[in-house]
Amino acid sequence: MENSQQLEPQSQLSNDLVRVTVHHKPKCRVELEVEAAAPLVQEAHRKAIKAVAKEVSMPGFRKGKAPEELVLRKHPQDVDKIWQEMIAEEAFRESIKLAKTPLLHKDTKITFKTISHSKEGAKLTLTFETEPQLPLIDPKKINLKEVVRPEVNEEKVEETIRQTQLFFAEWKEVDDRPIQEGDFVRLDVDVIDEEPHTRIFSNTRFEVTPKSMAEWMRTMVVGMQKKESKEGVSVPDADAKDADKAALKPKKVRITVEAIESAKVPPIDDEFAKKLGVANLADLRKSLFEHLTKQADAHVKEKQREQLSEILLTEFPFDLPPSLIEKETQFRMRQLFEDPHFQKEWREMSEEDRKKMVDTIYTQSEKAVRLFYLCRKVIADAKLTITQQDLPKPPATPLEALMSSQPAYHPHDHSEVRQAEIYSRLVLEKAEDYLIEQVIKAAK
Repeated sequence: MENSQQLEPQSQLSNDLVRVTVHHKPKCRVELEVEAAAPLVQEAHRKAIKAVAKEVSMPGFRKGKAPEELVLRKHPQDVDKIWQEMIAEEAFRESIKLAKTPLLHKDTKITFKTISHSKEGAKLTLTFETEPQLPLIDPKKINLKEVVRPEVNEEKVEETIRQTQLFFAEWKEVDDRPIQEGDFVRLDVDVIDEEPHTRIFSNTRFEVTPKSMAEWMRTMVVGMQKKESKEGVSVPDADAKDADKAALKPKKVRITVEAIESAKVPPIDDEFAKKLGVANLADLRKSLFEHLTKQADAHVKEKQREQLSEILLTEFPFDLPPSLIEKETQFRMRQLFEDPHFQKEWREMSEEDRKKMVDTIYTQSEKAVRLFYLCRKVIADAKLTITQQDLPKPPATPLEALMSSQPAYHPHDHSEVRQAEIYSRLVLEKAEDYLIEQVIKAAK
Protein backbone atom coordinates (compact mmCIF):
# COMPACT_ATOMS: atom_id res chain seq x y z
CA MET A 1 0.00 0.00 0.00
CA GLU A 2 1.45 3.37 -0.98
CA ASN A 3 0.80 6.70 0.63
CA SER A 4 -0.07 8.79 -2.41
CA GLN A 5 -0.85 11.98 -0.49
CA GLN A 6 0.98 14.94 -2.02
CA LEU A 7 2.73 17.10 0.54
CA GLU A 8 2.50 20.87 0.53
CA PRO A 9 5.50 22.61 -1.09
CA GLN A 10 8.17 23.89 1.20
CA SER A 11 8.79 27.58 1.73
CA GLN A 12 10.72 29.29 -1.03
CA LEU A 13 14.48 29.14 -0.68
CA SER A 14 16.89 31.49 -2.39
CA ASN A 15 20.42 32.78 -2.78
CA ASP A 16 22.01 35.20 -5.27
CA LEU A 17 21.72 32.70 -8.14
CA VAL A 18 18.41 30.83 -7.71
CA ARG A 19 15.00 30.97 -6.10
CA VAL A 20 13.61 27.48 -5.42
CA THR A 21 10.28 25.97 -4.42
CA VAL A 22 10.45 22.32 -3.41
CA HIS A 23 7.49 20.03 -4.14
CA HIS A 24 7.36 16.52 -2.68
CA LYS A 25 5.42 14.27 -5.04
CA PRO A 26 4.12 10.69 -4.64
CA LYS A 27 6.49 7.75 -5.13
CA CYS A 28 9.46 9.63 -3.66
CA ARG A 29 9.69 12.15 -6.50
CA VAL A 30 10.90 15.66 -5.78
CA GLU A 31 10.20 18.55 -8.12
CA LEU A 32 12.26 21.71 -7.83
CA GLU A 33 10.61 24.77 -9.31
CA VAL A 34 13.56 27.07 -10.06
CA GLU A 35 14.03 30.66 -11.14
CA ALA A 36 17.65 31.17 -12.19
CA ALA A 37 19.16 34.68 -11.98
CA ALA A 38 21.01 36.47 -14.79
CA PRO A 39 24.55 35.71 -13.55
CA LEU A 40 23.86 31.96 -13.61
CA VAL A 41 22.30 31.84 -17.10
CA GLN A 42 24.94 34.15 -18.57
CA GLU A 43 27.77 31.99 -17.22
CA ALA A 44 25.95 28.91 -18.54
CA HIS A 45 25.70 30.60 -21.95
CA ARG A 46 29.46 31.22 -22.08
CA LYS A 47 30.13 27.60 -21.14
CA ALA A 48 27.71 26.38 -23.83
CA ILE A 49 29.45 28.37 -26.58
CA LYS A 50 32.85 27.02 -25.52
CA ALA A 51 31.51 23.46 -25.41
CA VAL A 52 30.11 23.73 -28.96
CA ALA A 53 33.29 25.42 -30.23
CA LYS A 54 35.35 22.42 -29.07
CA GLU A 55 33.21 20.05 -31.12
CA VAL A 56 32.81 21.94 -34.45
CA SER A 57 35.29 22.75 -37.21
CA MET A 58 35.16 26.17 -38.87
CA PRO A 59 37.20 27.33 -41.89
CA GLY A 60 40.23 29.43 -40.96
CA PHE A 61 40.23 28.48 -37.31
CA ARG A 62 41.70 25.66 -35.30
CA LYS A 63 39.16 23.50 -33.47
CA GLY A 64 37.99 25.33 -30.37
CA LYS A 65 39.55 28.67 -31.39
CA ALA A 66 36.73 30.22 -33.43
CA PRO A 67 35.27 33.52 -32.06
CA GLU A 68 32.25 33.09 -29.83
CA GLU A 69 30.11 35.35 -32.05
CA LEU A 70 30.85 33.19 -35.10
CA VAL A 71 30.09 29.94 -33.26
CA LEU A 72 26.82 31.38 -32.02
CA ARG A 73 25.85 32.61 -35.49
CA LYS A 74 26.72 29.36 -37.28
CA HIS A 75 25.40 26.90 -34.65
CA PRO A 76 22.58 28.63 -32.73
CA GLN A 77 20.52 25.46 -32.14
CA ASP A 78 23.49 23.48 -30.82
CA VAL A 79 24.42 26.33 -28.49
CA ASP A 80 20.85 26.71 -27.25
CA LYS A 81 20.55 22.98 -26.51
CA ILE A 82 23.78 22.92 -24.53
CA TRP A 83 22.85 26.23 -22.88
CA GLN A 84 19.63 24.76 -21.45
CA GLU A 85 21.54 21.74 -20.19
CA MET A 86 24.15 24.00 -18.56
CA ILE A 87 21.41 26.11 -16.93
CA ALA A 88 19.80 22.94 -15.56
CA GLU A 89 23.12 21.60 -14.28
CA GLU A 90 24.11 24.84 -12.51
CA ALA A 91 20.56 25.45 -11.24
CA PHE A 92 20.42 21.95 -9.76
CA ARG A 93 23.79 22.36 -8.08
CA GLU A 94 22.69 25.60 -6.41
CA SER A 95 19.15 24.42 -5.62
CA ILE A 96 20.19 21.21 -3.92
CA LYS A 97 22.50 23.17 -1.61
CA LEU A 98 19.45 25.10 -0.43
CA ALA A 99 16.88 22.29 -0.38
CA LYS A 100 19.21 19.72 1.22
CA THR A 101 17.07 16.95 -0.29
CA PRO A 102 19.11 13.76 -0.74
CA LEU A 103 19.21 12.00 -4.08
CA LEU A 104 18.18 8.35 -4.02
CA HIS A 105 21.74 7.40 -4.99
CA LYS A 106 24.70 8.97 -6.77
CA ASP A 107 23.50 7.77 -10.20
CA THR A 108 19.96 9.06 -9.76
CA LYS A 109 18.49 10.32 -13.03
CA ILE A 110 17.65 14.04 -12.96
CA THR A 111 15.23 15.34 -15.58
CA PHE A 112 14.58 18.98 -16.39
CA LYS A 113 12.04 21.00 -18.32
CA THR A 114 12.88 24.54 -19.42
CA ILE A 115 9.89 26.87 -19.21
CA SER A 116 11.74 29.99 -20.37
CA HIS A 117 15.33 31.19 -20.70
CA SER A 118 17.13 34.34 -21.80
CA LYS A 119 20.16 36.36 -20.79
CA GLU A 120 18.02 37.96 -18.06
CA GLY A 121 17.13 34.67 -16.35
CA ALA A 122 15.42 31.30 -16.69
CA LYS A 123 12.53 29.27 -15.28
CA LEU A 124 12.67 25.51 -15.18
CA THR A 125 11.66 22.44 -13.23
CA LEU A 126 14.02 19.70 -12.06
CA THR A 127 12.71 16.28 -11.06
CA PHE A 128 14.45 13.37 -9.35
CA GLU A 129 13.90 10.50 -6.92
CA THR A 130 14.78 10.81 -3.27
CA GLU A 131 15.13 8.45 -0.32
CA PRO A 132 11.88 7.01 1.11
CA GLN A 133 10.44 8.59 4.24
CA LEU A 134 10.10 5.59 6.53
CA PRO A 135 7.49 5.20 9.26
CA LEU A 136 8.28 4.68 12.93
CA ILE A 137 7.94 1.02 13.84
CA ASP A 138 6.47 0.69 17.32
CA PRO A 139 6.75 -2.90 18.65
CA LYS A 140 3.79 -2.22 20.94
CA LYS A 141 1.56 -2.04 17.83
CA ILE A 142 2.64 -5.49 16.63
CA ASN A 143 0.83 -8.66 17.70
CA LEU A 144 2.28 -12.07 16.90
CA LYS A 145 0.29 -15.30 17.07
CA GLU A 146 1.74 -18.13 19.08
CA VAL A 147 3.75 -20.65 17.06
CA VAL A 148 3.52 -24.32 17.99
CA ARG A 149 7.00 -25.68 18.59
CA PRO A 150 7.72 -29.07 16.93
CA GLU A 151 8.01 -31.87 19.45
CA VAL A 152 11.47 -33.37 20.00
CA ASN A 153 11.47 -36.90 21.41
CA GLU A 154 13.18 -40.29 21.09
CA GLU A 155 10.94 -41.30 18.19
CA LYS A 156 12.04 -38.20 16.29
CA VAL A 157 15.68 -39.02 17.04
CA GLU A 158 15.28 -42.57 15.70
CA GLU A 159 13.58 -41.32 12.55
CA THR A 160 16.45 -38.89 12.00
CA ILE A 161 18.96 -41.72 12.43
CA ARG A 162 17.01 -43.62 9.79
CA GLN A 163 17.22 -40.65 7.39
CA THR A 164 20.93 -40.25 8.14
CA GLN A 165 21.43 -43.96 7.53
CA LEU A 166 19.91 -43.50 4.06
CA PHE A 167 22.48 -40.82 3.30
CA PHE A 168 25.16 -43.53 3.38
CA ALA A 169 23.08 -46.11 1.52
CA GLU A 170 24.15 -47.82 -1.68
CA TRP A 171 21.54 -46.85 -4.24
CA LYS A 172 20.39 -48.84 -7.24
CA GLU A 173 18.04 -47.49 -9.87
CA VAL A 174 14.94 -49.49 -10.82
CA ASP A 175 14.06 -49.17 -14.51
CA ASP A 176 11.79 -52.13 -15.26
CA ARG A 177 8.61 -51.25 -13.37
CA PRO A 178 6.47 -48.41 -11.98
CA ILE A 179 6.70 -47.05 -8.44
CA GLN A 180 5.57 -49.35 -5.64
CA GLU A 181 4.98 -48.94 -1.91
CA GLY A 182 8.33 -49.03 -0.09
CA ASP A 183 10.36 -47.70 -3.02
CA PHE A 184 12.57 -44.65 -2.87
CA VAL A 185 11.96 -42.00 -5.52
CA ARG A 186 13.68 -38.81 -6.60
CA LEU A 187 11.13 -36.16 -7.50
CA ASP A 188 10.81 -32.64 -8.87
CA VAL A 189 7.79 -30.91 -7.34
CA ASP A 190 6.51 -27.59 -8.72
CA VAL A 191 3.68 -25.41 -7.42
CA ILE A 192 1.84 -24.35 -10.60
CA ASP A 193 -0.97 -22.22 -9.17
CA GLU A 194 0.54 -19.08 -10.70
CA GLU A 195 3.37 -17.83 -12.89
CA PRO A 196 6.21 -18.20 -12.41
CA HIS A 197 5.95 -21.79 -11.19
CA THR A 198 7.73 -22.35 -7.89
CA ARG A 199 9.97 -25.40 -7.55
CA ILE A 200 9.73 -26.61 -3.95
CA PHE A 201 11.68 -29.86 -4.45
CA SER A 202 14.36 -30.54 -7.06
CA ASN A 203 15.53 -34.14 -7.59
CA THR A 204 14.70 -34.75 -3.91
CA ARG A 205 14.57 -38.28 -2.52
CA PHE A 206 11.40 -39.55 -0.82
CA GLU A 207 10.51 -42.92 0.68
CA VAL A 208 7.13 -44.14 -0.53
CA THR A 209 5.66 -45.12 2.84
CA PRO A 210 2.78 -43.66 4.91
CA LYS A 211 5.25 -42.58 7.57
CA SER A 212 7.60 -40.73 5.21
CA MET A 213 5.35 -39.32 2.50
CA ALA A 214 2.13 -37.28 2.59
CA GLU A 215 -0.94 -39.23 1.55
CA TRP A 216 -1.74 -36.97 -1.44
CA MET A 217 1.79 -37.40 -2.82
CA ARG A 218 1.94 -41.15 -2.18
CA THR A 219 -1.39 -41.62 -3.96
CA MET A 220 -0.11 -39.68 -6.95
CA VAL A 221 3.29 -41.37 -7.36
CA VAL A 222 2.37 -45.04 -6.85
CA GLY A 223 2.13 -46.49 -10.34
CA MET A 224 4.08 -43.68 -12.04
CA GLN A 225 7.02 -44.47 -14.31
CA LYS A 226 10.48 -42.89 -14.44
CA LYS A 227 10.42 -39.49 -16.23
CA GLU A 228 6.63 -39.37 -16.04
CA SER A 229 4.89 -36.15 -14.89
CA LYS A 230 1.50 -35.82 -13.24
CA GLU A 231 -0.50 -32.86 -11.93
CA GLY A 232 -2.57 -32.90 -8.76
CA VAL A 233 -3.43 -30.99 -5.60
CA SER A 234 -1.44 -31.04 -2.35
CA VAL A 235 -3.67 -31.32 0.72
CA PRO A 236 -2.99 -32.06 4.42
CA ASP A 237 -3.42 -35.66 5.59
CA ALA A 238 -6.75 -36.48 7.18
CA ASP A 239 -5.09 -37.08 10.55
CA ALA A 240 -3.06 -33.85 10.42
CA LYS A 241 -3.37 -31.42 13.29
CA ASP A 242 -5.93 -28.62 12.90
CA ALA A 243 -3.15 -26.01 12.89
CA ASP A 244 -1.39 -27.84 10.03
CA LYS A 245 -4.63 -28.10 8.08
CA ALA A 246 -5.18 -24.37 8.48
CA ALA A 247 -1.62 -23.54 7.43
CA LEU A 248 -1.28 -25.98 4.52
CA LYS A 249 -3.71 -24.63 1.95
CA PRO A 250 -4.42 -26.83 -1.11
CA LYS A 251 -2.09 -26.03 -4.01
CA LYS A 252 -1.97 -27.26 -7.58
CA VAL A 253 1.31 -29.09 -8.13
CA ARG A 254 3.19 -31.01 -10.79
CA ILE A 255 5.33 -34.03 -9.85
CA THR A 256 8.03 -35.37 -12.17
CA VAL A 257 9.71 -38.69 -11.38
CA GLU A 258 13.46 -38.41 -11.90
CA ALA A 259 14.33 -41.90 -10.64
CA ILE A 260 13.01 -45.01 -8.85
CA GLU A 261 15.52 -46.54 -6.43
CA SER A 262 16.22 -49.28 -3.92
CA ALA A 263 18.68 -48.88 -1.03
CA LYS A 264 21.21 -51.03 0.84
CA VAL A 265 21.81 -49.25 4.18
CA PRO A 266 24.74 -49.59 6.62
CA PRO A 267 24.13 -51.04 10.11
CA ILE A 268 23.43 -48.60 12.95
CA ASP A 269 26.40 -49.05 15.30
CA ASP A 270 29.42 -47.22 16.72
CA GLU A 271 31.22 -47.37 13.37
CA PHE A 272 28.24 -45.64 11.76
CA ALA A 273 28.40 -42.94 14.46
CA LYS A 274 32.10 -42.36 13.77
CA LYS A 275 31.35 -41.70 10.09
CA LEU A 276 29.27 -38.76 11.33
CA GLY A 277 32.07 -37.35 13.48
CA VAL A 278 30.88 -38.52 16.91
CA ALA A 279 32.45 -41.11 19.22
CA ASN A 280 29.72 -43.73 19.48
CA LEU A 281 26.03 -44.47 19.02
CA ALA A 282 25.08 -43.01 22.42
CA ASP A 283 26.79 -39.73 21.54
CA LEU A 284 25.07 -39.77 18.15
CA ARG A 285 21.63 -39.94 19.78
CA LYS A 286 22.59 -37.18 22.22
CA SER A 287 23.93 -34.93 19.42
CA LEU A 288 20.86 -35.53 17.29
CA PHE A 289 18.57 -34.58 20.15
CA GLU A 290 20.50 -31.31 20.53
CA HIS A 291 20.35 -30.61 16.78
CA LEU A 292 16.63 -31.35 16.61
CA THR A 293 16.06 -29.04 19.57
CA LYS A 294 17.87 -26.25 17.73
CA GLN A 295 15.83 -26.96 14.61
CA ALA A 296 12.60 -26.78 16.60
CA ASP A 297 13.64 -23.39 18.00
CA ALA A 298 14.61 -22.26 14.48
CA HIS A 299 11.19 -23.34 13.19
CA VAL A 300 9.46 -21.15 15.77
CA LYS A 301 11.70 -18.23 14.90
CA GLU A 302 11.12 -18.62 11.16
CA LYS A 303 7.33 -18.72 11.57
CA GLN A 304 7.52 -15.61 13.76
CA ARG A 305 9.59 -13.88 11.06
CA GLU A 306 7.00 -14.80 8.43
CA GLN A 307 4.25 -13.27 10.57
CA LEU A 308 6.29 -10.16 11.23
CA SER A 309 7.14 -9.68 7.55
CA GLU A 310 3.45 -9.69 6.65
CA ILE A 311 2.66 -7.21 9.43
CA LEU A 312 5.46 -4.87 8.36
CA LEU A 313 4.25 -4.93 4.76
CA THR A 314 0.59 -4.27 5.59
CA GLU A 315 0.69 -2.05 8.67
CA PHE A 316 3.62 0.27 7.90
CA PRO A 317 3.08 1.68 4.39
CA PHE A 318 5.40 4.21 2.76
CA ASP A 319 6.20 5.48 -0.71
CA LEU A 320 8.92 3.75 -2.72
CA PRO A 321 10.86 5.04 -5.75
CA PRO A 322 9.73 3.02 -8.80
CA SER A 323 13.31 2.69 -10.05
CA LEU A 324 14.25 0.56 -7.02
CA ILE A 325 11.44 -1.91 -7.69
CA GLU A 326 12.25 -2.04 -11.39
CA LYS A 327 15.93 -2.70 -10.66
CA GLU A 328 15.06 -5.56 -8.28
CA THR A 329 12.60 -6.99 -10.81
CA GLN A 330 15.24 -6.95 -13.54
CA PHE A 331 17.72 -8.65 -11.22
CA ARG A 332 15.26 -11.44 -10.40
CA MET A 333 14.38 -11.91 -14.06
CA ARG A 334 18.06 -12.25 -14.96
CA GLN A 335 18.48 -14.90 -12.27
CA LEU A 336 15.48 -16.82 -13.61
CA PHE A 337 16.85 -16.74 -17.14
CA GLU A 338 20.05 -18.42 -15.97
CA ASP A 339 17.97 -21.59 -15.51
CA PRO A 340 17.52 -23.55 -18.80
CA HIS A 341 14.31 -25.06 -17.38
CA PHE A 342 12.85 -21.56 -16.97
CA GLN A 343 14.02 -20.50 -20.44
CA LYS A 344 12.08 -23.40 -21.93
CA GLU A 345 8.95 -22.49 -19.92
CA TRP A 346 9.26 -18.84 -20.98
CA ARG A 347 9.45 -19.75 -24.67
CA GLU A 348 6.28 -21.82 -24.34
CA MET A 349 4.31 -19.13 -22.47
CA SER A 350 1.68 -16.94 -24.09
CA GLU A 351 2.16 -13.17 -23.96
CA GLU A 352 -0.58 -12.96 -21.34
CA ASP A 353 1.14 -15.53 -19.11
CA ARG A 354 4.47 -13.75 -19.51
CA LYS A 355 2.89 -10.48 -18.42
CA LYS A 356 1.29 -12.19 -15.39
CA MET A 357 4.64 -13.68 -14.44
CA VAL A 358 6.45 -10.33 -14.70
CA ASP A 359 3.69 -8.68 -12.65
CA THR A 360 4.10 -11.37 -9.98
CA ILE A 361 7.87 -10.86 -9.85
CA TYR A 362 7.33 -7.08 -9.68
CA THR A 363 5.06 -7.56 -6.66
CA GLN A 364 7.59 -9.88 -5.02
CA SER A 365 10.35 -7.35 -5.72
CA GLU A 366 8.35 -4.51 -4.19
CA LYS A 367 7.80 -6.52 -1.01
CA ALA A 368 11.49 -7.42 -0.81
CA VAL A 369 12.60 -3.79 -1.22
CA ARG A 370 10.06 -2.60 1.35
CA LEU A 371 11.19 -5.16 3.91
CA PHE A 372 14.84 -4.31 3.33
CA TYR A 373 14.25 -0.58 3.89
CA LEU A 374 12.14 -1.15 7.00
CA CYS A 375 14.61 -3.60 8.49
CA ARG A 376 17.56 -1.36 7.69
CA LYS A 377 15.78 1.41 9.61
CA VAL A 378 15.27 -0.93 12.58
CA ILE A 379 18.99 -1.76 12.50
CA ALA A 380 19.91 1.93 12.45
CA ASP A 381 17.39 3.07 15.09
CA ALA A 382 18.36 0.29 17.50
CA LYS A 383 22.07 0.85 16.77
CA LEU A 384 22.52 -2.82 15.91
CA THR A 385 25.62 -3.96 14.07
CA ILE A 386 26.24 -6.75 11.60
CA THR A 387 29.60 -8.39 12.11
CA GLN A 388 31.51 -11.49 11.06
CA GLN A 389 29.96 -13.27 14.05
CA ASP A 390 26.53 -13.03 12.41
CA LEU A 391 27.61 -15.12 9.42
CA PRO A 392 26.51 -18.79 9.47
CA LYS A 393 29.33 -21.00 10.64
CA PRO A 394 30.54 -23.85 8.41
CA PRO A 395 29.73 -27.32 9.80
CA ALA A 396 32.47 -28.89 11.95
CA THR A 397 31.38 -32.52 11.49
CA PRO A 398 29.54 -34.56 8.85
CA LEU A 399 26.60 -34.72 11.24
CA GLU A 400 26.41 -30.91 11.43
CA ALA A 401 26.54 -30.73 7.63
CA LEU A 402 23.66 -33.19 7.32
CA MET A 403 21.56 -31.38 9.94
CA SER A 404 22.23 -27.86 8.65
CA SER A 405 19.08 -26.07 7.47
CA GLN A 406 20.85 -23.34 5.49
CA PRO A 407 23.78 -23.10 3.11
CA ALA A 408 27.06 -22.28 4.81
CA TYR A 409 28.84 -19.03 4.06
CA HIS A 410 32.03 -19.55 2.10
CA PRO A 411 34.56 -16.75 2.74
CA HIS A 412 36.16 -17.26 -0.68
CA ASP A 413 32.90 -16.37 -2.45
CA HIS A 414 33.42 -12.64 -2.97
CA SER A 415 31.02 -12.10 -5.88
CA GLU A 416 29.03 -8.87 -5.56
CA VAL A 417 25.72 -10.67 -5.97
CA ARG A 418 26.55 -13.25 -3.29
CA GLN A 419 27.81 -10.62 -0.85
CA ALA A 420 24.66 -8.51 -1.42
CA GLU A 421 22.42 -11.53 -0.84
CA ILE A 422 24.21 -12.40 2.40
CA TYR A 423 24.04 -8.82 3.66
CA SER A 424 20.34 -8.46 2.80
CA ARG A 425 19.49 -11.72 4.56
CA LEU A 426 21.43 -10.72 7.68
CA VAL A 427 19.73 -7.29 7.77
CA LEU A 428 16.28 -8.89 7.59
CA GLU A 429 17.02 -11.61 10.13
CA LYS A 430 18.74 -9.38 12.66
CA ALA A 431 16.13 -6.64 12.45
CA GLU A 432 13.16 -9.01 12.61
CA ASP A 433 14.66 -10.99 15.49
CA TYR A 434 15.18 -7.74 17.38
CA LEU A 435 11.56 -6.68 16.74
CA ILE A 436 10.26 -10.11 17.78
CA GLU A 437 12.21 -9.82 21.03
CA GLN A 438 10.74 -6.34 21.64
CA VAL A 439 7.19 -7.51 20.81
CA ILE A 440 7.48 -10.41 23.25
CA LYS A 441 8.81 -8.07 25.98
CA ALA A 442 6.00 -5.58 25.36
CA ALA A 443 3.38 -8.36 25.63
CA LYS A 444 4.58 -9.47 29.10
